[in-house]
Amino acid sequence: MTMFEELFALATSATLTMVLSADEKTGRMTINVIPKPKKDANEPALTKALSLTATPAEFDAGFVDVLKGYREVRQSLVEQAEATQEVLQAAKVASAKKAGEAMSKAVKPAPAPATTKAPVMAQTDTAGDFGDDDTEEGGNAPPPAAATAASGDPYDLFG
Repeated sequence: MTMFEELFALATSATLTMVLSADEKTGRMTINVIPKPKKDANEPALTKALSLTATPAEFDAGFVDVLKGYREVRQSLVEQAEATQEVLQAAKVASAKKAGEAMSKAVKPAPAPATTKAPVMAQTDTAGDFGDDDTEEGGNAPPPAAATAASGDPYDLFG
């Protein structure tokens, strides 16, 4: 491939910025190829710039091969990042499913225990004054009647 074909292939997965500088004293130049991924791959290695310093003749001889190697490594990283994203997404879905199942189990009401005791019978207002304190003339309230179960046994409210 030519240099521009390699740059085109590289630019299909990232927007590229190229910075060139030359040093007259040494006869060398530096080329920085800085990629900005088009997809948010969340992989820092995909934003790593390619920075090369060489003479123009060295660039003519090997720049295309270096670009090709850089593109292939980036492509491999993209594939790895995508595979990792797929694995993480699958794990997220599985985790959400397990959490939902656990929540549904926790929300199910426990079966009510069977009771054999009969309900307490309500006391009636013997004085007919609907809520007054039912005190006798001496100021003492009569003792409450003991609640009994249907069997006639005293009903234990706390037991």
